[in-house]
Amino acid sequence: MATTPQTAYEPHTGAPSALQEKARRHLWMHFTRMGAYDEDHEIPIIVRGEGCYVYDEHGKRYLDGLSALFCVNAGHGRAEIGDAAARQIKELGFYTNWSYAHPMAIELADRVASLAPGDLNRVFFTSGGSEAVESAWKLSRAYHKLNGEGQRTKIISRETAYHGTTFGALSITGITPLRTQFEPLVPGALHVANTNSYRWPEDRDPLWAADQIEHKIEFEGPETVAAVILEPVQNAGGCFTPPEGYFQRVREICDRHGVLL
Repeated sequence: MATTPQTAYEPHTGAPSALQEKARRHLWMHFTRMGAYDEDHEIPIIVRGEGCYVYDEHGKRYLDGLSALFCVNAGHGRAEIGDAAARQIKELGFYTNWSYAHPMAIELADRVASLAPGDLNRVFFTSGGSEAVESAWKLSRAYHKLNGEGQRTKIISRETAYHGTTFGALSITGITPLRTQFEPLVPGALHVANTNSYRWPEDRDPLWAADQIEHKIEFEGPETVAAVILEPVQNAGGCFTPPEGYFQRVREICDRHGVLL
């Protein structure tokens, strides 16, 4: 793996740096307790990365176990990625897919379609995960409306599942502390138990959590439910892997009730 030679960054010592002062004064950090801005608390400032490590302004090294935010999976400082980005920017920095296409979008869509299972062969690009979740909910509603079932508007997700923080995506997210400050949220987002089997009764059916989806569909009325949205492995709350047969059961349930998955 080739990495870009790093520009020397002089480690900071002594009094608070100018970056610290600017961060306190102007930068509103995400998912951050307000106590982080106290004068006696130093804000961690990451200034460079190399491979799987990042370095703060003091030169301290950290293992980047989160890949920045799950988006630097190939590692920091990859020279070939930077070179490819520079070549593309020189050729075409950006162009919209609103009624237009461009080679990179076409080739990436083809690549994703070739890797996707079954007949998943159409790709709709968004600028991030929350927007992707909102788009999925909107598309599911539009699909049913075009098929004469416009009353199908609800969506089912799982408790403790994180699906984003824009208004619709936050409604789908199943983490109560993230939601309460912004309620009431978008109506029609429903939640069922996840696959975390810790402290389940020993005699509970391993597919109990899948059956909770069917119970929710039947309780709400199948004719009102548009879609079920699930992560293959639910990350939030502890990386819950589903039991064998879970997704097959969910697929059967959704097909039986005309609900998109």
